[in-house]
Amino acid sequence: MENTQQYFSSINCEIQIIRARNIEQSSLGKSNLFVRCYLPTGNNHRVKLNSQEISSKSDLFWDETFSLDCMGNQDSINMMKQGTVHFELRSRKYIPLLGKNIVGSQLLGKAEIPWKRVFESTEMELEEWAIFIATSKNNEDVKPPAVKIAMKLKVNEAIKVEKNDKLRRSWDESCSCKGYCGCNSGSIFSADDYDIFAFGAALDAL
Repeated sequence: MENTQQYFSSINCEIQIIRARNIEQSSLGKSNLFVRCYLPTGNNHRVKLNSQEISSKSDLFWDETFSLDCMGNQDSINMMKQGTVHFELRSRKYIPLLGKNIVGSQLLGKAEIPWKRVFESTEMELEEWAIFIATSKNNEDVKPPAVKIAMKLKVNEAIKVEKNDKLRRSWDESCSCKGYCGCNSGSIFSADDYDIFAFGAALDAL
């Protein structure tokens, strides 16, 4: 008889954008800063999330957390360990034109943190100043921009589930992603395709 049962663990991931430093404010003028996160979701897909915008003339403090609920089996967890969270520090200016704001963002620098480092850290928690590699040539005497980032993982006990369409529909309906992960289309999470990792993403400001 075919085994229709699999063991899945639920994982809670937290990514906290705390504050920035070494921002060359004089070159930014009157603009806003935000951090963009790219989170791998398997099958060469990724989720894009933006932090709130803060004034480049402020104290550069966000203290904002992305809370992510994930579900997968051991293969999914192993795949997650090979993934990397990519961060972009961006500035945005609002230019009024004909009664409307013309908006766009400028990439100031990039950084990345592998999930493996979080899994292998004490109590699966990590907090550090991530150095953002500037996208343009800067004075060598000027320190590169940095953002203090905290990442945390909590893996709950594995549960046994049935491998059938009813379970799949039940998970889709309960997913908190609100359109981020696309699980309702069946393209991200499937009990049959356990090598694809599902993310349900919600943004919680502290």
